[in-house]
Amino acid sequence: MKTWQLTLLSLFITAPVWATVKAYFNQNPQTSYTDPYRGITRSGDNLEQILLTEISKAKKTIFVAVQEFRLPLVAKALIEKKNQGVDVRVVLEHDYNFTVMTQRDEDDNEHEASKLADLKALVDMNRDGKFSKDELETRDAVYMLQVAKIPVMDDTFDSSNGSGLMHHKFMVIDGKTTIVASANYTLSCVHGDILAPGSRGNANSMVVIQAASASVIFEEEFMQLWGNGKRGNFGHNKTYRGPQVVSVSGTKITIQFSPTSQRYLWEESVNGLIASQLAKAQKSIKAALFVYSDQHLSDVVEKRSNAGVSVGFLVEQKFAFRDYSELLDMAGVEMLGPKCTFEPDNHPWKNPIKEFGVPTLANGDVLHHKFGVIDNKIVVVGSQNWSDAANYVNDETLIVIESAGISEQYGQEYNRLLSKSRLGVPATIKKEITRLETECAGRGFYF
Repeated sequence: MKTWQLTLLSLFITAPVWATVKAYFNQNPQTSYTDPYRGITRSGDNLEQILLTEISKAKKTIFVAVQEFRLPLVAKALIEKKNQGVDVRVVLEHDYNFTVMTQRDEDDNEHEASKLADLKALVDMNRDGKFSKDELETRDAVYMLQVAKIPVMDDTFDSSNGSGLMHHKFMVIDGKTTIVASANYTLSCVHGDILAPGSRGNANSMVVIQAASASVIFEEEFMQLWGNGKRGNFGHNKTYRGPQVVSVSGTKITIQFSPTSQRYLWEESVNGLIASQLAKAQKSIKAALFVYSDQHLSDVVEKRSNAGVSVGFLVEQKFAFRDYSELLDMAGVEMLGPKCTFEPDNHPWKNPIKEFGVPTLANGDVLHHKFGVIDNKIVVVGSQNWSDAANYVNDETLIVIESAGISEQYGQEYNRLLSKSRLGVPATIKKEITRLETECAGRGFYF
């Protein structure tokens, strides 16, 4: 028996009665709060306040691993805890380990240029085009951590060029509380863009697990990243660990981290774990995803669909109908790529589904979720997009929660998004498919 399998069995223990699992959504229509940065009262759970509440309870340790960190109130809370003697450490993606004063020129990248504009607007409170000491120390989260001498590491600290992405979004407090999110610690992922009053934040969720049995697993992942504090272990420099299972007050939670080396079977990877849950479906599979491009997952879902399982998929519009998107498979169509070839192993469904498309969100917001709900009793969620890059290259988190209550919450979020979605293949995409076929045929390609 493999070492990680022994670990899995040993961790399947019952948590104390105080242990809980709770889910939150920043666009929850049943709650409301006032955005602390823009003064906008809006619907949703305040994900930043949830972080602040849990941080306030810390007595010993706070370990944060998040791709991007731009929330000043969270930075302030971490500094206060550090000053109280709490061991605070932060791991970031190297592309975002900079302050407004040390920013890189990203004018050639529209997405990164937009992020820099948002950061400048967040820090420059009086709009004078300059950054005062007070502004830097109260609004630039990374600068605040640096001044407070909170240890910050990124994925270049293993003497590499970094993993594909240090894409984790988790926090562990006192070895008791773990917070897992699809959201980065930014205004755009939590509250809404600072320069867009109509924005309500990218659609995201957050799960708070109060259980030492879960926290020990996440602390192990954090310590793998942290290494000796000067040289970390990211990407394939980490030790492979398979799925690990805990029970939190009767709720079974399975935890696994990416990336997985292709030396292992795909079934042993995080996407393999997702597939194993999808394969259980007897009634329904509903998913809301930022990216959906893993052919293996599409093939698993097709089998369940052909067996009579109700299938519904919503994908962020930026990626929903790219040539590599598995949403096209579900629609029974295929799109040629830039080299006039189809995706390897491409497999349009012979029996297409009807419930697929893209949600309509506030201007500037994107569908940033990474969750699936199986039979209204299992939720798969985390930082992991359903893609090869997430599976084989990035540092990622996935948790599987077997709970009817949590599943109901995610099902409600799916239905909320569905009610405002544009279903089917857009006419513009159909025209593009035809255009590419004509153009490629004219270049001598046959398919």
